[in-house]
Amino acid sequence: MTPRVAVVYHSRRGTMRSLAEAAAAGAQAYGAQVRLLHVADDEAGPAWPDEEAGPEDVLWADGLVLASPTYFGNVSAPFKRFLDGTTKLWCDGLLNDRVVTGMTASTCLHGGREATLLALYQSAHHWGAWTVGAGPAHRGGPAGPAGCGVGGNPYGLAVTALRDGSVAEHDRAAARELGGRLAGVAARARSGGRPAPDAAVRSRVAVVHCAEDETVRLLAQECAAGARELGAEVRLRRLTGPGVRRESGLPGRAGGAPAAAAVDPADVAWADSVVLGAPVRAGAVAAPLLGFLQSLEPPAGPGPLAGKPAGGFVSTARPHAGSESALLSLHHVLHHCGAVVVPPGYTDPVVFEAGGNPYGTSHARSAGVLPTVQALAAARHQGRRAALAGDRLRRRPAPDAGVLDTPLEKELT
Repeated sequence: MTPRVAVVYHSRRGTMRSLAEAAAAGAQAYGAQVRLLHVADDEAGPAWPDEEAGPEDVLWADGLVLASPTYFGNVSAPFKRFLDGTTKLWCDGLLNDRVVTGMTASTCLHGGREATLLALYQSAHHWGAWTVGAGPAHRGGPAGPAGCGVGGNPYGLAVTALRDGSVAEHDRAAARELGGRLAGVAARARSGGRPAPDAAVRSRVAVVHCAEDETVRLLAQECAAGARELGAEVRLRRLTGPGVRRESGLPGRAGGAPAAAAVDPADVAWADSVVLGAPVRAGAVAAPLLGFLQSLEPPAGPGPLAGKPAGGFVSTARPHAGSESALLSLHHVLHHCGAVVVPPGYTDPVVFEAGGNPYGTSHARSAGVLPTVQALAAARHQGRRAALAGDRLRRRPAPDAGVLDTPLEKELT
């Protein structure tokens, strides 16, 4: 089945339309069915020839390229209204597992471009969508390494907006590449090679966690159990090294469960999908997890996380002590590693029952060191999602889904 890609843009001077047009061409070159759509504006401007985007286009699409100029470090007001217009579809649970990437532009090199792309992805994660960046940070698109061409932004595409609306050819080339990358992931995630509903998945899931935190350890076990429910092969691995410490006042290992084996980068290379867990320190995941992920970002070429689904879970001291910000910062790191971020989103009632965190499972130790039944159920659900996502992305698309021998396909295989 051919993947369906909607390229939705808001443009006043023409910069974003030019990039959107190039991204649409990249998706079409991959073999996708494409809709190039504009967002209705509240100001008089150019009359773009493309149809106006609506919520039904989000429902139609397997993958979306979302393109908005940067306004004060966020998307434009018209584009935000377009996103808000999907609320009913979101409430009905109809937007799960779409694949999303982003493009933006500003007049300044550091005028909030990265913040705009990350804000786009926060909205997509509430849908339960998967987010795809531009690949590891050393990649600068067709223009070459980071520091050349488009600047090596790992979150998506960000360019300099010129007053006349013109766009440099290397920016258009990067947009074409991003459109093709998005179509390739969408082909795997939503169309090509999807297993039968009653078939066990065959993916390999690595659950990597700071086992010295009892809360995290129990969430990791439940996440692994959820993946195994669907037939996935699982490696439960613990972080070691400097910075790993025993939490004070925590009970011993429940039921005398044996300690997980220490993690090795080879475990991530082995896996089809990865879920990562850690306690929160000062609004970010604990240093051992961050250090491990930094070790996976190679100086050149794709690393072991490139093209693989990944997500996370955390424990905090109190409910609002970083349970969201730490997961969002983890997502940023995963984009640098080239991963496809697969959050829980609002994809099952268990997410709401556990506190409604769409970015990853979380539990506050102020409610007790041992995770609640609701938090454990959310972690199990996240493990199932990881197993399914890994199963889909490890498969090659069906023959009519596009060109199979592309650099992207080699990266994801």
